[in-house]
Amino acid sequence: MMSHQQLRVVIRTPRETVVDQNVSSMRVSTQTGQVGLRPRGEPNVLAIEAGLIVLRLNDGTQYVGTAGGLLHADGESASLLTPLAVVGDDVESVSRELDTLLSAPSEEMEVRQMLGRLENRILSELRQEDAMTGTLKGKP
Repeated sequence: MMSHQQLRVVIRTPRETVVDQNVSSMRVSTQTGQVGLRPRGEPNVLAIEAGLIVLRLNDGTQYVGTAGGLLHADGESASLLTPLAVVGDDVESVSRELDTLLSAPSEEMEVRQMLGRLENRILSELRQEDAMTGTLKGKP
């Protein structure tokens, strides 16, 4: 019998580790749409939008509502840093709790806004670096 590959997912807020488990796949929202991550996938650094993350487990599905953040994935693991997160097995309750947290003024949300600006700057610089490296690689 062939063993199933797993992706180690860690989701951290400034106060706690909210998720630390193996999953068969995860789906996250980015500015350009939904992105699916699986074991042995391509390395990625993604700016995650506020909303639901879907974690596919061997025995079901788990949902994580976040305020967005920065996700680093390397094919074996995926690590998301976010100012706040809510975890549950029911989409409606996770969505309701996330909406409540996002609508309340908080220090975490101020931090999230600053992090969002920083994430966009980092991603822009990485894209510029990739474009320059690609150009340099193509030259003799």
